[in-house]
Amino acid sequence: MWSLRRDNSAATTFLVSAAVWLVIGTIFGLLLTIEFVFPDFAKGVAQIVFPRLRQAHVNTVLFAWLSGAMMGIWLYIVPRLTGRKIYSELLGNIGAIAWNVSVAFGILAIMNGYTQSREYAEMIWVVDVAVMIVLLTNAFNILMTIRHRVEPKLYASLWFIIATVVLFPMVYFIGNVMWAPPTGALTGINDATINWFYGHNVLGLWFTTGLLAIIYYIIPKETGTPLYSASLSLIAFWGTLFFYTGVGAHHLLWAPIPPWLKTIAVAESIGMVIPVLATMFNIMLTMRGNWSHARSSVPLLYVLTGWAAYILVSFQGSNEALPEVNLLTHFTQYVPGHAMLGLMFFSASVCIAGAYYVVPRALNCTLYSRRLARAQYALYVIGFAAFFLTFVVNGAIQGTDWVHGGLPIWTVLPTLRPWAAIRIMGGALIVTSFVMFAYNVLATVVLRRPFELPDVRVRTAVTPGAASASAPALAEE
Repeated sequence: MWSLRRDNSAATTFLVSAAVWLVIGTIFGLLLTIEFVFPDFAKGVAQIVFPRLRQAHVNTVLFAWLSGAMMGIWLYIVPRLTGRKIYSELLGNIGAIAWNVSVAFGILAIMNGYTQSREYAEMIWVVDVAVMIVLLTNAFNILMTIRHRVEPKLYASLWFIIATVVLFPMVYFIGNVMWAPPTGALTGINDATINWFYGHNVLGLWFTTGLLAIIYYIIPKETGTPLYSASLSLIAFWGTLFFYTGVGAHHLLWAPIPPWLKTIAVAESIGMVIPVLATMFNIMLTMRGNWSHARSSVPLLYVLTGWAAYILVSFQGSNEALPEVNLLTHFTQYVPGHAMLGLMFFSASVCIAGAYYVVPRALNCTLYSRRLARAQYALYVIGFAAFFLTFVVNGAIQGTDWVHGGLPIWTVLPTLRPWAAIRIMGGALIVTSFVMFAYNVLATVVLRRPFELPDVRVRTAVTPGAASASAPALAEE
């Protein structure tokens, strides 16, 4: 029987529901790729026409899947880093249920035409209120657990989690203009400026800080090696907080915003190289001599993939902020490709790693199928590589034809269609991979197979030249 007060139940509730949302969100995405090639695919079905479906897809991935999974992982690892049970398991479960209900309502409203039509802030005002309540109660639950910790040391992961749960409710409130119901918007260029402050900080002060906490936790745990440098982790922490907050305006370099704001955005985008390098080298040095562990640890395999994707997407973002590059790539498919690399490869990889790490441990059982998880990984990587490549190629075609060729938009569209068709195939592999993931998680929860002890036999190792000084050694056969 499922109890709302049972240890680790809130983490499990968040993660199981998030796994289901992942399948729904990526099916939405697959339908969008189909509509790029066959524009009349949704003809007569208003709920899945491209403008509505795109918003539903984004919000399902951002909030229902990634945010839900991330909060569930926090509710598991914070007690392990503090030596205390989560402050209120009941409050955590109520938050998980409220999160799923409110986000589901918001997504259904979008599909029926009720939207604020602002990037990453499409859900209507009443849903924003519900989201804020859950964010604040979740922050209270986590901060109270940390306040009552018995472990005096604040580990790097806790630094990142504390900053995330404190800062993001403020970012969400400002970005959704919650003081101005029911539109949740300002007017003119002021709204664009606020919207991109928010849009980029959904990635910076929510997913980046929140997921780096998980990376810094899982890698040392799965390798049995302490994090290489606490100092490097703090450089990454303070560097992210300092540089990330102002980068959003690099999406507005060709808009009539103040020049000083553009300069700050470009400078801070380049400055992000510092915390990214700190994280890159910290993990590389932690993994010295430990790379072989990725063959036996499913969570480590996925979290290292997420770490690598974080490095790639961060350098790509800094590069995109350069005015010369921005001129070529902005308003093209290269930009949503960049977002996909951040959300569907960096963020999703870390959340999948966290789910595979947390769910079996939370239920004291073994993962349903390691083989299924590895087969899923192959489809995931191959599918995303094909998927991402089409965004890059189409972006390059659009940028060069528009900027250098001076061609109108409509003449370029036919050249994009073959690559969009390849995107359907890549998207189908990704959806298949995520269905396998959701099945693996649900089967783990339902079956709860007990841990299987390996067949361990004791053999005697004899030191050459010292037969009488033999020592017992364990060898797994």
